[in-house]
Amino acid sequence: MHFPFVLPKMHFAGFLTRLPLALLAVSLCGLTQQHAAWAQDSPDPMADGGSSADQDSPDPMGDSGSGSSADQDSPDPMGDSGSSAGQDSPDPMGANIPSAVYTTSALTAGSSNSSNDFVFAVNIDSETDDVYFHMSSPSGNDWMGVGFGSKMMDSLMLIAYPSSNGTGMTLSPRLGKGHTEPEHTDEVSCEMIYNSDLPGANTVVESTDTLKVDAVCRNATSWSTGKLDYKSSSQDAMTPFIFAVGPGEHGHAGPGSGHLGLKSNSKSAGLERHEYYGHFNLDLSQAVSESTSKAGVPRPNSEDANDLYTSVHAGGNGKVTSDGDPAPIIHGFIMCLTFVIIFPLGALILRLLERVILHAAVQFIGMILVTAATAGGIVVSRLYVRSKDFATAHQILGILLFIALWFQLGLGILHHRIFKKQQRKTLMGKIHRYLGPVAVLIGIINAPIGFHLAGNSHLGIPYAIIVVVVAILMLLARRFLPRFFGRNRRRKQASADARAAQLRAEQGEGYQYPQFGQQSTGLAPNTHTGYGGPSAASYEHLGPPPAYGRTESYRSEDVPLQTYGGEAGVQHPRPTL
Repeated sequence: MHFPFVLPKMHFAGFLTRLPLALLAVSLCGLTQQHAAWAQDSPDPMADGGSSADQDSPDPMGDSGSGSSADQDSPDPMGDSGSSAGQDSPDPMGANIPSAVYTTSALTAGSSNSSNDFVFAVNIDSETDDVYFHMSSPSGNDWMGVGFGSKMMDSLMLIAYPSSNGTGMTLSPRLGKGHTEPEHTDEVSCEMIYNSDLPGANTVVESTDTLKVDAVCRNATSWSTGKLDYKSSSQDAMTPFIFAVGPGEHGHAGPGSGHLGLKSNSKSAGLERHEYYGHFNLDLSQAVSESTSKAGVPRPNSEDANDLYTSVHAGGNGKVTSDGDPAPIIHGFIMCLTFVIIFPLGALILRLLERVILHAAVQFIGMILVTAATAGGIVVSRLYVRSKDFATAHQILGILLFIALWFQLGLGILHHRIFKKQQRKTLMGKIHRYLGPVAVLIGIINAPIGFHLAGNSHLGIPYAIIVVVVAILMLLARRFLPRFFGRNRRRKQASADARAAQLRAEQGEGYQYPQFGQQSTGLAPNTHTGYGGPSAASYEHLGPPPAYGRTESYRSEDVPLQTYGGEAGVQHPRPTL
């Protein structure tokens, strides 16, 4: 150890007087060396811009602000924009952040877990027009969303759903175009906020089955089609909002019901139609922060529990409407029924029964069903962003199939009319024979493509099983039923022959042509006919019939012909013999 000074040469008395000062200097140097050693082994408490009094305290800078903390348990006075000294310490500014909160338990009626109610809490920074918010809903639904305004048209919507890993959340700002799927917009930029006193922020919380989002949307009080007029909001003139949750295990809502759920990192991910939706109002004048330092995500405000929200500065009747979209289900069911069962059954009827009219009737019924399902599919396609342009493989194949099936029907009718009159095969008949099976096969393949488009890819496996079973049954019927119908035809023919024989036996042989065989007159058989009996020479003595021997005219050629429908002419008596 090196000392910063050297004891001077002195008398013993002087040495005694300076000895306490020397000992004090040695002690200070030792403490300095020990402090330097501690600094090498411990993290720099100022690395993030703050200060700390002990080794175990977390980063005092929190999320985005600046500040300092004296110990681990001290609260963060800045809320979101400030700093946090410990993960377990609540933010004392959370309760002081101005906010308006709406909650409803209508989505989970009958549930004892109030932590997964739908919640929307908002705070607005008047300096920057940034919108801070907390939103949560039951995780059984695919997505959750809030819209600024009283209707979907021109509304700015904040929609959140699980990310691709199933544990995080994706936040997507979108614009409403009417009663259709909203489209992602880049007009508004949103950022998720993580803070120690926001437990489970921006995650799928399995313990409470809840989706949670804590975020800020920059300059989000105005957009191209509207604005959030928070400055004129009041208790008597609250600002309207809409909200909705997507389909899921809680309900019966359309194509998404019971499927694997939406998980995506894309802000343009396709959404299924909402299962529940509703309206509420907020007094935003109570949710405005005058400065950025006092703005942030509203913290739980319940007096009963630290992690729950209760409605404040909110209004509305609390009515939540159950909704769904059965049209995709109806479209898919009818198409699968027609291509897998009805069309193959119609072809089988023609092969086994040879009943052309019955075959045509069954196929025509199938065409009516396909036409109705196609019309429904076109209407549904216009409701979703991914299908409104009719550019997907399922839609292109479907339209081509629809045209081909009507062409197939026309070919069948024309061929039947020609064959019925001329009893000959036609080119139209050959095309009809092969176009039908090809169209049915493409229709069967197009169904799983439609399942994927609708977000129901899991239906492909049971559908494939049904198709295989039906195909096996059709092949067995094609193989063995002709024998059965052939035996029936032989039985019917034998029965008809037996009845005819019995009828002849009961009524006799009927009219008998004259028999000119050997007669008692002793005349020889005719040499030309082979029959016995009188020959033509036997009647020569009788002469010709009277008409053949007459030489005079009957004078009937002078009688005028009477035109049908005209006036009667002069009547002449008919000649008599």
